[in-house]
Amino acid sequence: MESSENYCWSVPRPPGFLNVGLILKNAAISYPGKTITNGNTGEERTYREVDKRANSVAQGLLARGKPGDFIGVLTRLSIIESLETYFAIVRAGMTTIPLSYRLSPGEIKNVLQYANARALIFDEAFAALVEQIDLNIDKYIIGASKGDAASYDELLAHDPVAPEVEIRDDTLAALGFTSGTTGVPKSYLRTHYANFLNHVCYTISFDMTCQDISLNAVPPLTGLSWDAGVMLARGTTINIDFTPAAVLQAIEKYRVTIMYGVPAMYSFMMSSPEFDRYDLSSLRAVASVGSVLPQATLEKIWEKITPNVYDHIGLQETGFLAVSKPDMKRNKPAAVGPPTCFHELKIIEEKGGEKPPGEVGELIFRYPDGAGEYWRDPEKTKEVLRDGWFHSGDLAKIDEDGHLYVVGRVKDMIVTGGYNVFAIDLENILMTNPKVADCAVIGLPDDTWGEKVTAVVSLNAGESATEQEIIDFCRQRIAGYKVPKAVFFGDVPRTPTGKAIKFLLVEKYSAS
Repeated sequence: MESSENYCWSVPRPPGFLNVGLILKNAAISYPGKTITNGNTGEERTYREVDKRANSVAQGLLARGKPGDFIGVLTRLSIIESLETYFAIVRAGMTTIPLSYRLSPGEIKNVLQYANARALIFDEAFAALVEQIDLNIDKYIIGASKGDAASYDELLAHDPVAPEVEIRDDTLAALGFTSGTTGVPKSYLRTHYANFLNHVCYTISFDMTCQDISLNAVPPLTGLSWDAGVMLARGTTINIDFTPAAVLQAIEKYRVTIMYGVPAMYSFMMSSPEFDRYDLSSLRAVASVGSVLPQATLEKIWEKITPNVYDHIGLQETGFLAVSKPDMKRNKPAAVGPPTCFHELKIIEEKGGEKPPGEVGELIFRYPDGAGEYWRDPEKTKEVLRDGWFHSGDLAKIDEDGHLYVVGRVKDMIVTGGYNVFAIDLENILMTNPKVADCAVIGLPDDTWGEKVTAVVSLNAGESATEQEIIDFCRQRIAGYKVPKAVFFGDVPRTPTGKAIKFLLVEKYSAS
């Protein structure tokens, strides 16, 4: 019998690397006439045009900077430059920092200073926001020059030839900040290797082909990963800033075959008074991201939009972990699917032992397509990356077939009167109420119960309800200890990827 040491061989490494910039280059060679479209305005550019423009922008950035620089990007997903700048920055060997327009000027400034950013590229829609950022870096506005910002056209004026910059697997591609739904956002770095694999995972997991016409309503960084997956499949891309009417109109106009959105988007679309005016028959499927898809919303999608739903879940810093394809979703509606092709999942108890199938515990996993640490935060890195596994803080279970069910965040488990209440259980009940458009369940401090189960509810337009009405609705459908003891009516703040920002709700309603 051969020694077990012989299974490892020393072989030469192949000469190529996973270079994100090649995704656009090779798509432009394969289908130069395929388009990327702004779904709100109808403006479109071909793969070939975007490829050349990305080269020009990369050359323009290198004329003022160098490989390794960090470049902030503040754009709407709908504008074509959002995707164009991503490929330009990575081709220059630089690192993109996707910024959310929901951040305050001070927060944006802190992020850019934290990374020692070389430049900021921003959409003219955010000119007033950027004017409040007192920071001495290069600024390029997508539009006419304004204030201390040069026009993006100055970058486009450079030679549309690919820059000669060596890109390796470990070359940095993106600096991201987590959604921070449970506290202060954390930063992480992703390499070309990680991002490329992540983009490939989208192509495979959602069965994309060159026949697909994709409508994407999810902001960067997740939205750009979807677009890159579509491009790898050589599909057609339509990006849009979400409103129910704009999305419904775009699906009909462009004969969209697959849509990418968060659960709340589908809920708002279906409750729109204009919903029945549009022809959605071109859709082969929709895909949901960001948070667990409520059962009530899923059933409405099946009934009103399409019988084919892809559901998946993951973390920004680690890529998505599991995907439920349409046939799987029919068989196991509550599951978010088996692991993706790149992930290994496990459920553990508090002391670290593995839980048997069907039992709830903490989800841990291994992955090749995300960050290897939290940037400049060794303590947080040590906390979540232990013994070669990422400890997610998510409560979940895996059934006997290997499919994942997410119960919620560890901090979403409310302990009330000695009983454990998983927020998602009550949220699923609330979403079956025809008056409810959105909701979030939190635990507020309580002298009697320890934590008081509390619901924050957003009603559909034109609807009204009382606190007691919502409580009675829940009492008829769920165990008594899970029924909310308080109900507040108001908007549910969400991250760009659709996750409820619950710590803000706790801060807002604790005094009440």
